[in-house]
Amino acid sequence: MKLQRLFVLFLTLIVSACSAIASPPTPTPIPLPPAQHVESAFQWLETHAMMSGNVDWTVLRAETADTIANAQTAADTYPAICRALRELEDGNAWLLVPSLEIPNFYTGYQTLYPENQVIIRIDPDSPAEKAGLQVGDRIEQVNGHPPVPYEEADAYPPCNAKEIDTSTTEQLVIQRNGQLLQINVVRDKITAGRDPYNPPVGQRLGEDERGVGYIELTFESGSHLQYPTDVQKLMRSMDRTPVCGWMLDLRRIPGGDVWSYIAAVGPVLGEGDLGGFEYSDGRREAWTYRNGEVFWNNEYRYESELDGSVYKPKRVTPVALLVSPATQAAGELMLVAFQGRADVRSFGEPTRGLPTLVTHTDLSDGSNLFVSGANSFDRNGTIYNGPITPDMLVETDWSKFGTEQDPVIVAAMDWLYSQSTCLP
Repeated sequence: MKLQRLFVLFLTLIVSACSAIASPPTPTPIPLPPAQHVESAFQWLETHAMMSGNVDWTVLRAETADTIANAQTAADTYPAICRALRELEDGNAWLLVPSLEIPNFYTGYQTLYPENQVIIRIDPDSPAEKAGLQVGDRIEQVNGHPPVPYEEADAYPPCNAKEIDTSTTEQLVIQRNGQLLQINVVRDKITAGRDPYNPPVGQRLGEDERGVGYIELTFESGSHLQYPTDVQKLMRSMDRTPVCGWMLDLRRIPGGDVWSYIAAVGPVLGEGDLGGFEYSDGRREAWTYRNGEVFWNNEYRYESELDGSVYKPKRVTPVALLVSPATQAAGELMLVAFQGRADVRSFGEPTRGLPTLVTHTDLSDGSNLFVSGANSFDRNGTIYNGPITPDMLVETDWSKFGTEQDPVIVAAMDWLYSQSTCLP
């Protein structure tokens, strides 16, 4: 059910790159006695977690002392570590235990945060597409039960003790156009290394002389180096007759590799420092776009590589950014990167609220801790660490997503057409 689908997303987004992930520690973990194992986890969280201030570490240690004293193995300390993660109140806080044998299934649809009911994306050739699900369908039941909201299901074993649904079929009751339908989705078993490429989508909107370039940035883990090239090919093709503005759709980015996104739309973002990360000790590391290349803290990012030359816009134009509650992590960082650029306006609904750097460490038993290790800041220095409210609030009608009737696209087009570059 929901827990299983989220665990698959977790492995894809967090391990690959949810927003951005700091380089993992290199030393081989040395097994520690349980008490030392959990204390090392507490100390790392207390030092590195941006939300560390939400936890009373003295009280936590006192109230988990019995659990720790009776622990025979590192696994016996997981309840204490999971409690610390819960008290952080950090949506990027996870304990990943690779040794757990958890069946992974793939259905190929994405639902909207936080209710986990409205379907907002269906992967091509996926079980969901084959079963006949459509974007905009509203899930009423999954295997006889209401969908579990994200806030209740956003935890994974061992921190979530709920029974995992291992059924190979999801029996869905969905609402579509006022009617209830039953659709069965046969789950595919996840295979190791599954990381399908989701090419960007683009089209030219509006009149020829007042054309707007629309691009939906799709999830990219950073492993498909053609992504920035494909985005810039779309831009170049739409800009043969100069566009009067750009519309970048970030509404379905659940995470991914922010460097790929910056490299892709860098020519529209502009040159120089675009923002960066700020750590709990006040250190700052900038994101920079320079001469078609992306740098993090002055270190070159390999995602900058292009097949061919860097796209050069015909002219400087306004940019409309489309966002939703499904815009999270790297998607939110892209919204941050555009703040402070001239002639930018955002449309949609508040984002998920995870515009942070995900950092992680290895524990002595081979498990991994993930937390938000730094907040983001824009080119003006403004800090972001929660949901980002767009300039103009417009609710997405997901059944009309990406069409001329999409209310968010309509609002963005109205604004672009009021700008000087788009006036007749």
